[in-house]
Amino acid sequence: MIPRCGGCDKLLAPPSDACGSCRSVDLEWIPASGCGSIVSWRVLEGAVKSCAGSAPSTIAIVELDEGPWIYTTIEGPVPPSSPRPVRMRFAAPPRGDRFPVFTISG
Repeated sequence: MIPRCGGCDKLLAPPSDACGSCRSVDLEWIPASGCGSIVSWRVLEGAVKSCAGSAPSTIAIVELDEGPWIYTTIEGPVPPSSPRPVRMRFAAPPRGDRFPVFTISG
């Protein structure tokens, strides 16, 4: 689900409290495909700590097929030939919140 402005119909990246174009706070949530492509990414070495040691984490900017760009995490290695199609899934960290992560498609 992504927010759409009721004032100008612009699609926004979550979380959004108001439209960046017309400043309307009349937002409605609409279904999104969960697909997009990587705009930019970076591997952070040792970013994820666990009892097994440190592991790298890939952060990225993904352009959703609907248009908005979101900041996210990529699961698994990113091939050097980006932009690559990606698909969203939700991961639940230990505290129980859910957040979007993307995996490389096909």
